[in-house]
Amino acid sequence: MPNKYTCSNGERVSQAVIDRRRSEAYRELYEGEPHPRCEGCGSPAQCSSHLIPQKVAKDNGITQLCWSKENIVPSCYRCNSILESYKSKEVKGLFCYERLLAVTKKYLPERYRLMTL
Repeated sequence: MPNKYTCSNGERVSQAVIDRRRSEAYRELYEGEPHPRCEGCGSPAQCSSHLIPQKVAKDNGITQLCWSKENIVPSCYRCNSILESYKSKEVKGLFCYERLLAVTKKYLPERYRLMTL
């Protein structure tokens, strides 16, 4: 039996459902935007980042953030890496830092508190 991950509304979803919904979100986000810019530094985006990492979302019962457009930003590899390690000093220099704080405060207040110490 495949693992199921919990959303904040109680829905339990498989990794296959997460993958499908995330792909749909990417398609909607980037439709008509052939060359998105990294929201961390402004350079050409090479990937997408999750402000709250997918593993953290799954571990905290807010799996819907894996496909939430509120939580996804176009990114370069460097900024993606910085977002993954939110305690680094570099994270405060990202253009999307205020958005990162807002999303984190909304869904994970304790993580937000640690970020703003």
